[in-house]
Amino acid sequence: MNNHEPQNPLTQLKEWAKINLAGKDYYSPIGFISITMKGIKETLNQPHKFINDKNEALYNIENLIATSEYVKSINDIKDRPFLWHYLKIIIAKNNSYLVIREDIQSGSKILYSIVDKLK
Repeated sequence: MNNHEPQNPLTQLKEWAKINLAGKDYYSPIGFISITMKGIKETLNQPHKFINDKNEALYNIENLIATSEYVKSINDIKDRPFLWHYLKIIIAKNNSYLVIREDIQSGSKILYSIVDKLK
């Protein structure tokens, strides 16, 4: 008898992302973007009009980053030393946005989340 429950798709995706994405850098219109487990978790927890499509987009994140279009950059509203960059991508035939957090001191950029609306 097999006592193992099938993993839910989110758990599977998180495990896949940990092995295949975490610690990697991908080229974008604003330079290289790092993928971290914190960013993966934040992305998966982010509400979105097309939640499943947004989560599944992680499987194709390298291509989405490479083909994204720069939209805008803003200073952190809480005066932390960050810049926030927004890159347009398409999810479920609709505009979505990669949210990239840049550390002003180090210049490092990480994928922070994927949203369906700009602030």
